[in-house]
Amino acid sequence: MRTLSGGTTQKVSATLAFLFDPPVLILDEPTAGLDPISSELLREKIIKERQNGKLILITSHLLSELDDLLTDIIFMQEAEVLFNKSVVALFEETGEERVSKAVSKLLKIKRA
Repeated sequence: MRTLSGGTTQKVSATLAFLFDPPVLILDEPTAGLDPISSELLREKIIKERQNGKLILITSHLLSELDDLLTDIIFMQEAEVLFNKSVVALFEETGEERVSKAVSKLLKIKRA
């Protein structure tokens, strides 16, 4: 694994995560380092697994890549949970339609 590129290492890690059909998947920055095709394939796999009833936990700094993957969001900063909401509730509260914009707007409201 040490000799593989970052993107290839990410592909191997994702493959291993799905390989044994676990009921819960924990993915850390799953699309980091992936080319556009691989990223889209992984997103489709995540959506399919979610539709099959799996619990999928995703940690990410790239909120713009998560729009169609999330049902709920727990936002943490400096080891503190700032909010825990469904994406639907987040959109209703902020009037936004994208996760990154909604989170940004909610954080600005909380700071004010």
